[in-house]
Order: sequence, then structure tokens, then C-alpha cells
Amino acid sequence: MSLEAVYQVVERAVSDPEFLDLCAKDPDGALASYDLTPEEKKAIASGNADMLGALGVDERRSKSFRLSG
Repeated sequence: MSLEAVYQVVERAVSDPEFLDLCAKDPDGALASYDLTPEEKKAIASGNADMLGALGVDERRSKSFRLSG
């Protein structure tokens, strides 16, 4: 598991609305350059705070990561 990469994605998505939109519309494309496990990709693509929290993402960050897809 690559928690650092997950945090990079979440931080970028929280601060970059275009990247957040891409995560919702094309998660495979948005996440291609990140070293993530299939489980991490699934959690990010879901936008589910509980799934992100289960990976170790801080609750405040996981709840601020909302996909609009």
C-alpha cells in the first residue's frame, strides 16, 4: 500500500478542482501517474470517505474529498 501516493492524490484533488473533476470522470486517466494499488484506486474513484479512511487517510481530508462525477 502506498499511503503517500493516496495522500498526494487527495491533496491535489482538494486543491485542484480540474483534477477532482477528472478523478470523477476518468479515474483511470487521472490516477495513471500515481503508484496506487487496485484497492487504493477503487477507494479514490468511489470518493467514499469511509473507504479512504480505511486506507489511513485522515478523516478531515477524506471527508473533504468529494467527487461530483
